[in-house]
Amino acid sequence: MDSTRNRLTTIRTWFCLTVGLSILLLFGGCAGPSYLTGAGNFHTVIVDAGHGGHDMGAKSVAGQPEKVLALDTARRLAIELRKQGFNVIETRNADYFVPLGGRTAISNRKNDSIFVSIHYNWAPKRKPQGMEVYYFSSRSGRLAANILQEIKSVYPTVNRGVKRNNYYVLRNNRRPAVLCELGFLSNASDNRYVQTAAVRQKLAEEIAWGITKERQGRIIW
Repeated sequence: MDSTRNRLTTIRTWFCLTVGLSILLLFGGCAGPSYLTGAGNFHTVIVDAGHGGHDMGAKSVAGQPEKVLALDTARRLAIELRKQGFNVIETRNADYFVPLGGRTAISNRKNDSIFVSIHYNWAPKRKPQGMEVYYFSSRSGRLAANILQEIKSVYPTVNRGVKRNNYYVLRNNRRPAVLCELGFLSNASDNRYVQTAAVRQKLAEEIAWGITKERQGRIIW
């Protein structure tokens, strides 16, 4: 009788451990990276074209500087988002300068908003290239990942990943906020692609699609 009771106890213990491990793997092991917290429900997108006015941004090896390319891409993005039913507020819609505090203030006034800042990159050497999306707060991480997932194949370049950084417009934003670096103007290959309207249009479309996926709750692994 004692041996039978011991066997039953062993079986029950093994069963509980197996079930417990399965639940842990199902719900804990599938949680993904910690930055994949979602932005929640939102209807408004603050589209921020970097630089402007006296602030030229990055200088390209040939063609237009960053402030022009960022504005063009942001304006295209605003059009695409409105097509998808979003309320869109642009921090600038022409070539003028908006202080960083003014950009975040626009976002912080809207409770149901996210903030997407459009930039192009630069490096002292010509070799660095690729796209990357930055976030600061954990609830902005999945938004960054969803956007990068869509834009990473728009043109042939390097996927530099999702990264955390304390840029002013990110750390001072009370809303989910990301900053997109869409290619290096100091790299001949990246610059050649992003100087074309067709590539910037495709970037705008894919950023909009990533934002839509975020509102749907998609998680990137």
